[in-house]
Amino acid sequence: MNNSCVLNRVSKVVFFAALFFLAGCPSNPTQQTFSRDVRIVRDNYGVAHVYADTRYGVFYGYGYAVAQDRLFQMEMARRSTQGLVAEVLGEKYLDHDKSTRMGFSPESIRKQLNALPQQDKDIFEGYVAGFNAWVTNIQQSPETLLPREFVDFDFEPQPWTSYDLAMVFVGTMANRYGDFNTELDNLHILSELTKQHGMDDAQAIFDHLNPRITDDAPTSISSKDWNAGAARRLVSAGITHSAPSHQVSWAVFSGFSNCWVLGPQKSTNANAILVNGPQFGWFSPSYVYGIGLHGGGIDVVGNTPFAYPILLFGHNGHIAWGSTWGAGDIVDIYRESLDPNDHSRYQYKDDYAHFDVRTEMIRVREKDPVEITVRRSVHGPIVHWDLDNGIAYAKKRAWDGVELQSLLAWLNSTLTDNYADWIDQAEKAALNINWYYADRDGNIGYSFVGHYPERHESHDNRFPVSGDGQYDWKGRQSFLHNPKALNPKSGFVANWNNKPAPGVLNPDEYWYSWSSADRVDFLQEAISNRDSFTPDQAWDLIVTSSYADVIAPYFLEWIAQAAEASKDRRLLAASELLNRWNRLSQDTNNDGFFDEPQTTLFRRFVANLQERVLADDLGSVYPMFAYLGYPTEGNPTAAGTNIQTGTKTLVEALEGSLSFDFLNGASRNDIINEVMAQTMDQLSARYGADPGSWRLKVPTRPYSTDNFLGVPQTTPTFGFVGPIEQNRGTENNMVVLREDNIVAYDVTPPGQSGFVASDGTKSPHFDDQLEMYNTFNRKRIWFYPNEVERNQVSQTLLTY
Repeated sequence: MNNSCVLNRVSKVVFFAALFFLAGCPSNPTQQTFSRDVRIVRDNYGVAHVYADTRYGVFYGYGYAVAQDRLFQMEMARRSTQGLVAEVLGEKYLDHDKSTRMGFSPESIRKQLNALPQQDKDIFEGYVAGFNAWVTNIQQSPETLLPREFVDFDFEPQPWTSYDLAMVFVGTMANRYGDFNTELDNLHILSELTKQHGMDDAQAIFDHLNPRITDDAPTSISSKDWNAGAARRLVSAGITHSAPSHQVSWAVFSGFSNCWVLGPQKSTNANAILVNGPQFGWFSPSYVYGIGLHGGGIDVVGNTPFAYPILLFGHNGHIAWGSTWGAGDIVDIYRESLDPNDHSRYQYKDDYAHFDVRTEMIRVREKDPVEITVRRSVHGPIVHWDLDNGIAYAKKRAWDGVELQSLLAWLNSTLTDNYADWIDQAEKAALNINWYYADRDGNIGYSFVGHYPERHESHDNRFPVSGDGQYDWKGRQSFLHNPKALNPKSGFVANWNNKPAPGVLNPDEYWYSWSSADRVDFLQEAISNRDSFTPDQAWDLIVTSSYADVIAPYFLEWIAQAAEASKDRRLLAASELLNRWNRLSQDTNNDGFFDEPQTTLFRRFVANLQERVLADDLGSVYPMFAYLGYPTEGNPTAAGTNIQTGTKTLVEALEGSLSFDFLNGASRNDIINEVMAQTMDQLSARYGADPGSWRLKVPTRPYSTDNFLGVPQTTPTFGFVGPIEQNRGTENNMVVLREDNIVAYDVTPPGQSGFVASDGTKSPHFDDQLEMYNTFNRKRIWFYPNEVERNQVSQTLLTY
């Protein structure tokens, strides 16, 4: 179909004029001599490859393909990230919209967009022009092209702008993975512990739950590859103010992502292998979108969340890349002391400053609009008011104001062909992400990216500090302090959101910590214990890590020691049973129950043990640390299983490495034996005396029809349930790099498309990767022109 900026104004003049004005056409089109043709080739899984002469044209085709496949999902992502949901879905989403609008600065994003050079503007403008071209087609043929969800929810798709596209990245990446902070919750925890124990013991307990820095945590690169020097241990700033009048909480995610990159000494039949499993959660339509972009200096394939204008996972024929959440602390909370006579002012340095104020009008379907006031201090947006104590809390983010710089650095890194140029782009990225690199020559690399603040020497980053100016950041730490490595001595890099390297400050979230117990131990042990991996063997590590009990290895030896010391036949039998276990929890006969009684025994045991050791000392805050991370029937994990903070503290308490005695003078053996006897009594009462009958029901894996912000992205009819929850990526991808070519694979369930016709008919590519994912299979990602043409199923020709 031939679509041009002129044709977009032929009919429905007002609507098409809006598209033209908002999306734009290339600047000075009459002076350009290149072809304005775009070709979109789709393969047998519906993945599009876009070919064009210019960057604008490539992204025009990208936006057009995305709108064809994911229009309703993207429309709801746009509304979710800007606080525009109540306008179409009603008052139920008013609080969501209020909260969202308080978390970002529209003026800042628009200013960043306006400052871009035209080459970068072409990315945004081309994408939305192509996107809007498909919206125009829908207006002309709604009976066949309008997605069913617009009918069900009774509103129409809207034209997009460059700002809308930018905000999808800001709202789903920066505001999701770069914004974790629990300093107010930390303050609440310390306050509650102080009531029970007094300040000294409370501080000791809190320091074990949420340490500033951990020396014995496993790292992805070692001091042989990167040396931080002596870790600076900061003095606590002290808690000189009351806890907030009510607790503020951020959502807790238990998964995140893993990645392993194998160099030539660890690879068979390849120079390097990169396997990535980003754990975003599981959704219908798929969280990620596959695409190939070819032309205008761009030649990349892979997939990316919410169809970003960058591919987070993929290759360009020379290098491959991947990423996981880095967990570095790039956000702080500042305590702004309000003027007691005028709450529109707060103390800053030697005077009172006025909050920056903007008024937002939220449209609400079938209701009157609601006006809200959004305030920012010099440090950032106000996220909580504690008027009882005359305080407002502001959130300062290291990436605030450079969101698009981070996006473009990520994009430009995928256009490089060597490590030196790739690492140059890493320095520009402000978000706390782990980046991974491999090339056809067999070089592998890693970088812990992000702009990390240079804090005041007495700033304890786990708690809010005074906003009067004395704790203002001194600036940004040099990129020299960001861990990075080319060809690490181990011959591989493995990460599961663990500590990147020695000397790195811990994250400040109470629900996430780095300690001596970390699930990355499973990956690093598996890779270290094998001389080298074929590509199939590297992929198969996904299978074992998906079913592995990542907690069990830290306890089984202690259970055996305790049972042996007791000489109790029943405890010895339990120990023998657990030590025959391969530490995998599977349902190979698909009967809905775990095959192994050990899964039932161990999960109940460790839950009992954690309560026995920690509950009395943590008191009222124990429920915040009780979760083990395992999925249960009807309560799946948000993004996979991780070892939780409470369990990590339990391991260290049993090791005897903590200054506070959580065992209260009892021996480890006695406590383990006591809890094991209790556990066996419980299981015998429920399942019977024969341990062979102790089979726990398998938790299934639902695919949510709401996005991660709780906003519908399709109707509930089109959700799915996988037969068993697997601790793996939302998608999985593998890139095999050889001297003369690159071969790549991925699986992106449920499928490439999210389109449902008005009569309820799903695209054939809506869920055609679901079974593939459940059984750990994968599909090829085509890259080279001859293989793309060979696997072509359809072709669309456009002119912009």
